[in-house]
Amino acid sequence: MLHSALLATPNGLRGMRAKIYIRVSSTRGRKELISPELQEIAARAKAEQEGIEVVDVVFDLDQSGRDFAKRKIADIIDEVRRGKYEIVLLWKWSRFGRNLRDSLNNLHELSQVGGIAISATEPGDSVTTMGKFSRNQMLSIAELQSDMIGDGWKETHSYRLTQGLPHNGTPRFGYVYQDKRYFPEPIRGDALAEVYERWVDGEPFRTISVDMADAGIRTPGGDVLEQGRWIQIMDTGFAAGLIRKKKPGAKGNRFDNWDWHQGAHEALIEPDLWEAFVEKRVAGLGRKWASPKAKYSVSGLLRCSKCMRSMTATKTDRGKVRFRCSGISTKRCSGLTILLNVANASILDWLVKRASGGHNTEEAARAEAARKKQDVDIAALKKKIDDLDKRLSRLLDVYESGDISKDEYAKRKAAREAERSTAQQELTKLKSEQTARPLPASFYKGLADAWDRISDDRKRQALKQVINYVIVSPNDESDGDRCLVVPKFG
Repeated sequence: MLHSALLATPNGLRGMRAKIYIRVSSTRGRKELISPELQEIAARAKAEQEGIEVVDVVFDLDQSGRDFAKRKIADIIDEVRRGKYEIVLLWKWSRFGRNLRDSLNNLHELSQVGGIAISATEPGDSVTTMGKFSRNQMLSIAELQSDMIGDGWKETHSYRLTQGLPHNGTPRFGYVYQDKRYFPEPIRGDALAEVYERWVDGEPFRTISVDMADAGIRTPGGDVLEQGRWIQIMDTGFAAGLIRKKKPGAKGNRFDNWDWHQGAHEALIEPDLWEAFVEKRVAGLGRKWASPKAKYSVSGLLRCSKCMRSMTATKTDRGKVRFRCSGISTKRCSGLTILLNVANASILDWLVKRASGGHNTEEAARAEAARKKQDVDIAALKKKIDDLDKRLSRLLDVYESGDISKDEYAKRKAAREAERSTAQQELTKLKSEQTARPLPASFYKGLADAWDRISDDRKRQALKQVINYVIVSPNDESDGDRCLVVPKFG
């Protein structure tokens, strides 16, 4: 072989070319202590000692030591085969993988194309009997260390599971993380509970996700949640107060590959809603998601007058459809209900009045009052966000002056940022409901005339063009008509 002949010459490796391969693993959120810079320094020192010319340095960062399939080893072996260089310089032998079998396999492939691997800090080589023995010992030790670290994390995760805690403190949608605990976040938490209810009731994810985007619901990073992201969030069961753990031997992230355990955090949804979700998810495994058509004409339009949360559909004992406040399932509102046929009748009556241009003065006054309140709320939220920005700035000044500790600063900062995020979501939602371009009376007349002939999905699509939402009042607070339509324009 090429490397054997060169090692036997008086000059050894002198004059040969090498690429330095540097890998830093980021396993379970913790980076290795040995930085890329220190690895490169050690490798260059070895090259200078042996008289080797370094032609390139390749960095393989932020990957798990066990995620070896994604490494750049294949490219390196191909470059050696094409004669770009002869040597691969490593900080340690384990840089070619922490699994003994995989490392030896890749070292063998490198050897087969005439390449040489050299460790800058450990004994051994890929040529002599004793050299290979030393190299293999180093690889075995690295594998042992990796296994011990893995065992330690398994024990830690098992302990946290018994305490009802997730394996780390990463952000969870619908919650804020504070003082090493998760607390419900009102806006996102209520939105997530609503998504559960609406999907279990039969609404398609696409319709629901569009509604949530229109309402200003975003990730903490400000991203719109598409259908797939909602599914991922709901599948975890965290909103049901649960912690999930993969079943022994299970591979992949299919819904039925997990077991759920009781968590220590507060649930956003009731157990019966979670059970209904699980039943529907399991029944749908392997099938495409439901049709994108809305199930009811008023889906996503009805709001509870007590708390302004959305109302979701349920079935009564007699088979009728009833909408109820989503705050009932989260225990954040005593809630109210309304039958679908009652809501439909009110909305149809509103359409007829609009079509004739005769919507009454009382309705117009109530709608105008709702819009004025909306303007006041928007102004108040803008002021609140501005005040929170100033408070965050002052907090930073206090911290930099040394008047509070780093931990106290982080705690206060997280609380104020969570408060600001909630206010910003409310503001985005209200702005999305502001005045739009009016449609002619013929639009209302056409919709009213076709009401009994078109599908609920088409009704809803049309209503969304002219209605922001419909406020539903309790029976004892209304003068016959329980529904106040808040139009997109006067």
